[in-house]
Amino acid sequence: MPPIKQVYQFKITLQGIKPPIWRRIQVPSTYTFYDLHVAIQDAMGWLDYHLHEFRVQAKTGETLVFGIPSEDGSFMLANDRILAGWRHKMSKYETIISRSFMYTYDYGDDWTHKIDFEETRMRF
Repeated sequence: MPPIKQVYQFKITLQGIKPPIWRRIQVPSTYTFYDLHVAIQDAMGWLDYHLHEFRVQAKTGETLVFGIPSEDGSFMLANDRILAGWRHKMSKYETIISRSFMYTYDYGDDWTHKIDFEETRMRF
């Protein structure tokens, strides 16, 4: 029997647009924040030409920022430390982050998306 795999279901809503533009996606729990970025790019039809970040509020009140850090800090926004998204699996943060968080794609145009965690599903 193949192993049971957990899948996370998210609703992604582009902010500041009427009527609402949203997508629902399911990704393996083994995904990193960078993998989630790629899945969002595919679901929304974006072409991954711009930088991105996930801004995640921990239940402790701390804000965690995942994206593509630069060595010289030139891409840091508001003096936040950007954690390399490809090094951090979402499952590691499952119990400490809020059910909703923000994803920004393209700092110039500031396409902000609300990411709502809806549920964990089991796949066989």
